[in-house]
Amino acid sequence: MKHIIFTALVVIILAACSQTDEIESYTHIHGLEYANESFYIATHHGLIQVDESGWQQVGEPEQQHDLMGFTVLNDGTMISSGHPSIRSDLANPLGVVISDDQGLTWEPIALYEEVDFHSLHVNEGDQNIMYGVDAGNSVLYKSENKGHDWSQVNVEGLSVAEIITLVSNPLNPDYVLAGLETGLFVSENGGESWSQAESDYTATAFVSMDEESEVLIAYLIGSYNGLYVSEDFGQTWTSLHLELEEDVVTMISKHPVLEGTILVGTMQQSIYETANMGEDWTMLAEEGVPVSN
Repeated sequence: MKHIIFTALVVIILAACSQTDEIESYTHIHGLEYANESFYIATHHGLIQVDESGWQQVGEPEQQHDLMGFTVLNDGTMISSGHPSIRSDLANPLGVVISDDQGLTWEPIALYEEVDFHSLHVNEGDQNIMYGVDAGNSVLYKSENKGHDWSQVNVEGLSVAEIITLVSNPLNPDYVLAGLETGLFVSENGGESWSQAESDYTATAFVSMDEESEVLIAYLIGSYNGLYVSEDFGQTWTSLHLELEEDVVTMISKHPVLEGTILVGTMQQSIYETANMGEDWTMLAEEGVPVSN
């Protein structure tokens, strides 16, 4: 299973559409976030908005970028990284880009033509603080002003290129957990030095549940297998009753208003949602095809 998880290559095929086009399928989930009574899927060819009216491509073709590390801030601003649409005039890579109009347009704000963050993490307790994983160059970056300026972190104890997922503690943004193929690693100084916390299991996705606690949700593989919640930022775990036999969760989003509502996306492009903190799950899409419920 680990070999499948860490070496799988996905061929991306998604036709360019206008912002009102209904989509019948998608491939490769790069990001998954609730926002504005909708949820959004960031893909290799732009953003998809899902709400009661259906599954629709967002933006004109020149704005349908390969969005990596997609996140929505509390004020509604969307922030991402990645590569420009083939119809865009923007250079490659995008660096850090933001959208203030729900993904219709994107503007570079930092590291333009320098960095493609495959993982872009925003601290839940202080959204000024962000971490970016430049896997291609094996460099960890940190921002303290909402992504407008970044500094490279001098990392010891792990290879940044091997980081699969990363999360910082809302109560202490310098306390960071990272999932690698070899296990869970922890840093207590903002990613500078790392030590291995666990070797018999690791994480493929994380999300903090709120800004005032250490409640953390993760998809774990190894001696733990499935979606779990921790109330002490990864010290102990309780199952949320979602274990995928031939797949793994790679994206997790918690609803900003509805308590206990969680959305997950998987490596094989399926999407599941729970409205009661994992007691029941509904499949919203199966292998890139929306499901009629």
